[in-house]
Amino acid sequence: MGAFRFLAVLVALVAAAPHVRADETTATCVDEDLADRMSYKRKRRGRIPRTFVKAQRHELSAIGGYYVSDLFSATYVLGGAYTYHMTEDTAVEGGFSFTHIDADVVRAVEDGRAVTLRDIYKPMYFLTSSLLWYPFHGKFQLGGSIVHFDFHLNAGVGVVTSDTSRGVSGIFGLGFKFFTGKAIAWRIDLRDNLYGQELLEARYIVNDVSLTAGMSLFLPFGF
Repeated sequence: MGAFRFLAVLVALVAAAPHVRADETTATCVDEDLADRMSYKRKRRGRIPRTFVKAQRHELSAIGGYYVSDLFSATYVLGGAYTYHMTEDTAVEGGFSFTHIDADVVRAVEDGRAVTLRDIYKPMYFLTSSLLWYPFHGKFQLGGSIVHFDFHLNAGVGVVTSDTSRGVSGIFGLGFKFFTGKAIAWRIDLRDNLYGQELLEARYIVNDVSLTAGMSLFLPFGF
């Protein structure tokens, strides 16, 4: 009787073995099918490697845009910048910009009485030095191509020179850079210039804001 039971168990195991192998084969096929599907989806999402390198490169920029003054009328601003990228995420930048004090009519108070100034037009120059930090990089699809871009924050100090302002300024801002090829980028910057300005012997702390756009050239070209 014991031998009979042993043979019965052995026959049952042999009969179940093909089903186990079939289940394992089916599971393997399912896993491979899922992997193929996920790989296809990744390809469709356009996983294109980032090819633009900033680290240890020099950036020359020409910019221009709109300048909004606390005390005077809004006007244009023109300038340029040199940026050295220490890493992909950090850079130092020196810049120069030119604008002017523009006001058809400015009303102020001097010695307790109202005073009206007309036709003020004076040049104003800024020399700046700031640190740029790129917290994230991104990309989007434009037509049939992938455009890479960076978002940056910057802070620094500068010197302002004009008939109404002479001294140190603080600089705070943010911006975007959109990369074309391996040496060209387009940039947009929003900056706040904090400094002291004099008007009719009174001194004010002003926050002048500039919105600029421009083109950058990265050197060396062969990165």
